[in-house]
Amino acid sequence: MQEQVARALALCGIEVPVYQAGLGGVAGPDLAAAVSNAGGLGHLGCIRRSAADVRLWIRETRNKTDRPFGVNLVPPGGGPDGFEAQLSVVLEERPKVLSLFWGDFAQAIPKARAAGIVTMVQVGSVAEARKAARDGADLVIAQGIESGGHVRGKIGLMALLPAVIGAVAPVPVLAAGGIADADAFDAVLQMGAAGAWIGTRFVASHESLAHDIYKQRLVDAATDDTYHGHFYSYGWKLGTPYRAIRSREPWNPLHLIAGGARRVDAEKYARSISVYCGQGVEKIREILGATEIMDRLLRRRR
Repeated sequence: MQEQVARALALCGIEVPVYQAGLGGVAGPDLAAAVSNAGGLGHLGCIRRSAADVRLWIRETRNKTDRPFGVNLVPPGGGPDGFEAQLSVVLEERPKVLSLFWGDFAQAIPKARAAGIVTMVQVGSVAEARKAARDGADLVIAQGIESGGHVRGKIGLMALLPAVIGAVAPVPVLAAGGIADADAFDAVLQMGAAGAWIGTRFVASHESLAHDIYKQRLVDAATDDTYHGHFYSYGWKLGTPYRAIRSREPWNPLHLIAGGARRVDAEKYARSISVYCGQGVEKIREILGATEIMDRLLRRRR
């Protein structure tokens, strides 16, 4: 267990095995830099951002931290210029890590590795994990069905994680899905994960670009409030699976949309849509700074 943790830390050049998830459009430079400055690996969630915006965010993050961070790309929402344009910017700018989700990355991974970029791929099954390893991924992220946002697989993390670890060894495996406090974090490390890929807990941070209403909805939610949906999530093909909290306005047609409300979105939109959320939401009782979230996950005291 410790060997895999150490290997992943060395690959990413970080101090502690906390890996902030891409979080769609709500993980920008402030959040990524704060997580990295606290010793983990922050990520820029660049889905739907233009290639120029991806470059700008990378440079802004470098102005906020001198520590490693990652860029998260998702082809179905590749932004106005598309995934290939986004990828070209990443190859030119060379952040420490490129994380990928929802696609075939057999061509992208070798390009990133040739540029000296560490690659990780989020998967939802053992078959996907094996393919990612064959394609050359440096790390694999095992995403359980407990995860918030778009969910690739149909298997709970308790069953998926050890199966993926066994299938791709010695490639380090990160655990994703319902990890929002120190107990869950410790549990996945005990199961052999090289680290935890944490999303919803960092949405409810001061640094995230999520709308204040979205953050408060996470604080107010309980475990039973999340659901696994297959209808419509903004910008994705109809029927793509996701986990969210149901809208509080079922009479409003916007409740049929699942998404991540951002600061720039209208208050009505943030109140009306069903928002992405993982099953660990019960453990989120307040909005905190990213550094304090890291401290609590790691049981650190300052």
